[in-house]
Amino acid sequence: MNARGRVPEAVRRALGGIAGIAGATVVSRLSDGPTNQSWLIERDGARYVLRLDLPEARRLGLDRAAEANAQAIAAAAGLTPGATHTDLSAGICLRPFEPGRAWQPGDLRQPRKLERLAGLLRTLHRLPANVPDFDPFAAMQRYAAQLGTAEARERVAAARPLLEQLRAEPVPRSLCHNDLVCENIVEGEQLRLIDWEYAGMGDPLFDLAVVIQHHALEPEFSDHLLQSYFEGDVPPPARRRLEWQCAFYQELLELWNLRVPS
Repeated sequence: MNARGRVPEAVRRALGGIAGIAGATVVSRLSDGPTNQSWLIERDGARYVLRLDLPEARRLGLDRAAEANAQAIAAAAGLTPGATHTDLSAGICLRPFEPGRAWQPGDLRQPRKLERLAGLLRTLHRLPANVPDFDPFAAMQRYAAQLGTAEARERVAAARPLLEQLRAEPVPRSLCHNDLVCENIVEGEQLRLIDWEYAGMGDPLFDLAVVIQHHALEPEFSDHLLQSYFEGDVPPPARRRLEWQCAFYQELLELWNLRVPS
């Protein structure tokens, strides 16, 4: 596949507006999700990912400016590739392609890999950052309002007491990825994270809850991740808070599946 006649006009226009990328070849489409399309681009032996927003990105409330800031902070720490070109108004982002293999659920059931992921998350959560908060409950309310169904409202109602418990025990805010599904964990020369569109300040244990609950980790693996994250000394309140975050994330996940069915 090349850039002449075999890709959408929007891709050709986007490439034409990025300095230094003229004449690039479109190798393949990488994804075609609800919020964006992404394409693998090659020029002079270098590979990039071109992401083009779809209207759904705005409807879902994605904050691309916050994403760009968070990604830049993480990139400076070596946790992700930095963006090469960003046009927030046009919904265009070009970044270097991260070579490697995206993790699969089985990777999360290997203790040594869980330890590596825990170490990466500790590094992320300790980075000095000043970006907007990510509010998962606000996202839930937005999804429910768009759906307008009784089932969606029930999910929000089920999440509310969990939120009250979490808010009753405030914790220091950290820079969090907030979308730690396997596809966003890439193993190459080092372990790195991609796709920062939900990144923001928040509770570090929410990141762990996404890993655990999204992939239905068995107790021995979820406990190993938690112990590795705290380097063997887990404060009792952290265990309780992680349980609440897992339950909260499950409600968010169920609502997301209603909002954007697979």
